Amino acid sequence: MLTLKQEKKRFREFLEALSDSYELIAPVKRELVKFDAIKNINDIHFEKNSYFPVKEFFFKKREVLFTFNGNRILEPKFENKERVFFGIRKCDLNAIKHQDIVFMQGANDPYYIAERERSFLLGYHCNEAPSEYCFCGSLELEDYFDMMFYDKGDHMLVEIGSEKGMALYKKFSGFFEKSTRLIAQHEKKIPGADRLKVKDIGPLYDNPDWKKGVDICLSCGACTALCPTCYCFDIHDEVKMSNPGSGERVREWSSCQLPEFSRVAGNHVFRNEREQRFKHRIYHQLDYFKEKYGIQMCVGCGRCIEGCPTRIDFVQIINEMKEGEKR
Repeated sequence: MLTLKQEKKRFREFLEALSDSYELIAPVKRELVKFDAIKNINDIHFEKNSYFPVKEFFFKKREVLFTFNGNRILEPKFENKERVFFGIRKCDLNAIKHQDIVFMQGANDPYYIAERERSFLLGYHCNEAPSEYCFCGSLELEDYFDMMFYDKGDHMLVEIGSEKGMALYKKFSGFFEKSTRLIAQHEKKIPGADRLKVKDIGPLYDNPDWKKGVDICLSCGACTALCPTCYCFDIHDEVKMSNPGSGERVREWSSCQLPEFSRVAGNHVFRNEREQRFKHRIYHQLDYFKEKYGIQMCVGCGRCIEGCPTRIDFVQIINEMKEGEKR
């Protein structure tokens, strides 16, 4: 990878130039830290990872797939203005990669693809775990970015990771210097982020310790809403009684933690028990997705733990399990 150096005094100027040329989206601190369009560079917040995942810009919470009126169907027009996401952590960059697999390599979802193609991904590497619940260092995360910024105190080191990143560098080359310095692998490791000690949870499915989490789970779905990789959704039509032949077909986020998610005709619920739903999410994140795609779906951001109303730390629960114990 090409490595660049950027003096801190040029860093702010670079962000200003980005905001002049593109829609700049970065983490800001309101009541909570979240990604938002930047009007003032001073609003950008790097001290803590965003509470909400960046995925809602690509896989939207609520999206109109098309409108209909009788036999006429109208597809929505896609935005074409390019935008730059700055300050995405390594966990969230990998989460985008995993959603790319689902929506671009599998389903070829035109709505998701349109949002991704007009976006540049600029990462901000963590010098330490930004949350006590992070465990990204326990997972097989990769370099996946257009540009990655490493804060080295008085300057930034910047890696170019894609053709889009190279194009962005060429456009703003005056803000950088070429460097012969390479980013060592130990610099890419995040101290304090290797909490998950168990690599294979397959043999633990019937372990009684799952009850530690199941018994205090509210089945509220907060974990999946805050997860940067969960991609479950429902599709339904919305019409008005005044004109039932006219309306919208809408896609909205759903959650495997809700009983109605696996409900089918005849009112049968495939995962009616809370324990079934609780374990399904964790096994999909750490086991099932890997069986299909070769990588774990989870990226270890810890949002599902931090945002849980009863603070269920499934990482700690797994670490304390003893293989071979069953009910």
